Amino acid sequence: MNAFPLQILSPERAFYDGPCLSLTIPLEDGLYGIQAGHAPLVAAVVPGQVTLLTPEGERLICAISQGMVNVSGAGVRLLCETALAPEEIDEEVERRRAQLAAEDMKGKQSYKDYMLSQLVFARAVNNLRVKKQDAAGINQQ
Repeated sequence: MNAFPLQILSPERAFYDGPCLSLTIPLEDGLYGIQAGHAPLVAAVVPGQVTLLTPEGERLICAISQGMVNVSGAGVRLLCETALAPEEIDEEVERRRAQLAAEDMKGKQSYKDYMLSQLVFARAVNNLRVKKQDAAGINQQ
């Protein structure tokens, strides 16, 4: 299997910048796999789990928020608001965020505030799911 250059970037940092053998990203209609030689693509990504395989055989996972992916002959660039490794996720903080966002969504608020609450809720739930899968050893080789 051939490697391709991959960058996973958020405004705070470059989460990953290096060679990759395969990449799985969350799109609106499900998980999408990418390998070297993939057809050009520009797509919106949704909050979910990214899984990548390095040439050394290491499988890395991270929780991402919404963003976009650009696949070209030069490689893959994934731009997202946040990218967190499982060990960077604080379970208590994420549980509280999800709980507060759920309470906000039940209350009376503007459409914009409701959509922001939904976004916070989706991100927190996704982060908890990625943390739980990592703790359970899922996605480990």
